[in-house]
Parts: sequence; structure tokens; C-alpha cells
Amino acid sequence: MLAECATNPFNFYTSGGRSFSLTHEDYLSFVNIWQQRFNNVRFTITQIITEEHKTVALYQCEATYHGGWIKIPGKNQSVKMTGMVLFQMKDELMTDCWLEDSSFDLYQQLTRYLE
Repeated sequence: MLAECATNPFNFYTSGGRSFSLTHEDYLSFVNIWQQRFNNVRFTITQIITEEHKTVALYQCEATYHGGWIKIPGKNQSVKMTGMVLFQMKDELMTDCWLEDSSFDLYQQLTRYLE
């Protein structure tokens, strides 16, 4: 299914400015690791904006954290995340994907660092 949506490889940009050229296999491995850390995932798309060859999707997500993210122990804890992804398209395929997410808020939920 990913082959129908994205070039192989495609460029993936994360919060903080890091970028990766990911094959479909690389990306699916990343998703598999993420799903091991977060289960019972429920995404809600709250807004989609499309202009020319770009699409932005804003989302909310609820999940159960099971451990493994930046060495924070898992406690089967319910967490909420928000973010947005921007897709650059060419010939009806995604060539670039930028992800901005609420990692700091997620860290706060899991550690209660600022309390």
C-alpha cells in the first residue's frame, strides 16, 4: 500500500530538523518499533489543508505507552499526543514528509518532570 502513496525512497523530516531518506522497508520498520512502544492507538485527523502539491494534516492521538521511548519505563499509561504532518507530492506520490509532534508534552505526561 505504501508503494501506491510514496516514492521509494522518500525524505522524512522530524522535529528538531533531522532528516532521513527512508525506503518503504525502513519506514515500516520504524512504524513497527513505534507500535511496540504505543498500543491501542487511536488517531483523529482534525484538519486537512491542501494547496497545490502540498497537504497538511493536523492530528490528535491517544495510546497506551508500554516503554522503550527514550529509556522511560512503561507503566501501561494512557497518553495523548498532537501534531501535524506536511506531505510534498509529485506525480501523485509523496516525496517528502515533515512531522512535527508534541514530544515535549508526551515526555511531561510520562515523567511528570515539571510537577
